[in-house]
Amino acid sequence: MRAFLLALLVLGGAALAQPAAEPEEPSVLPAGDGQEETFYACTACHSTAIIRRSAFSREQWDGLMDWMVEKQGMNPIEGDDRRQIVDYLARHFGPRAPARGRNPFLN
Repeated sequence: MRAFLLALLVLGGAALAQPAAEPEEPSVLPAGDGQEETFYACTACHSTAIIRRSAFSREQWDGLMDWMVEKQGMNPIEGDDRRQIVDYLARHFGPRAPARGRNPFLN
């Protein structure tokens, strides 16, 4: 978990600190149950760029919610709202499948 959080800070720190260049709308995220709830909960603090480039398991997204409350001062999201947001994030921004075949850049 510590390595996960460190990677998030290194890769996403700039996105957390800077507002989006252009106003975003919920449609920037994939359509589905929880799209708007996720958009409004997350963009209260940062742009969707950090979400859209992430690929975490459901457990990691759930743990990240705790981390944001504890370390970033996010208002807790609980119950069905949290479940819906975490489910949405895991479904649309879950771990990516490894690339198939041999990497031509590696020996």
